[in-house]
Amino acid sequence: MDEQTTKDHIQAHADAVVRGDMDTVIADLSAELQPQAPQLAAGLPMPVTEAEVLSLDFAEDESVAQIRYTGDSGAVTLRSRWQDGDEHPVIVHVEPVG
Repeated sequence: MDEQTTKDHIQAHADAVVRGDMDTVIADLSAELQPQAPQLAAGLPMPVTEAEVLSLDFAEDESVAQIRYTGDSGAVTLRSRWQDGDEHPVIVHVEPVG
């Protein structure tokens, strides 16, 4: 995985969540996770007003990001695993932290 490309894409993903751009958010999910998009979104505070990338750990075949999403109803931090997709990095696993 290219570190800068991945870093930029993860930040763009977080920004898309704040904008409510669900087409972009879903496109960042692997084909296996896309059907779970409604359940994943239900775990976020609504509306999401801020997303902060707390950490990024890079490896050759996968990167792990922790992103805190804040909204009117509170905050949640998610850990997501990213791998290279056909056109851009995609999320292959996501889970709440804590």
